[in-house]
Amino acid sequence: MPQYMLISHDSTEIPEGVEFTPEMIQSVLQHYYTWIEKLQKSGHMVSLNKLKDNDFGCNLKGIGKDQVVTDGPYAETKEIIGGYWVIKAKNYDEAVKLASDCPSLVYGSRVEVREVDELPN
Repeated sequence: MPQYMLISHDSTEIPEGVEFTPEMIQSVLQHYYTWIEKLQKSGHMVSLNKLKDNDFGCNLKGIGKDQVVTDGPYAETKEIIGGYWVIKAKNYDEAVKLASDCPSLVYGSRVEVREVDELPN
């Protein structure tokens, strides 16, 4: 069965007047746990990871002595990749359907769906 990566593109901007209380954060996390458990029970979940908060990583460009490493955040960043899930689905339509109730969408993010081209080990 083909695998698909669901990539959560999260906004770096906090809406005006929104405060993240511990209760609100716990509610958001529970929403994700419930969604992930549904994917696990249905046999669609392959793997998942959340990227570290406040770790914008780095970019590498070039090779050898011309290589440049640039630390993040990057100019005009309005969006970051917050995490990803790898799921199994029959086709793109099923992958999109499974992604359609991802909690990221509820919280103002967008989810990119990409088929994984599995390579031999």
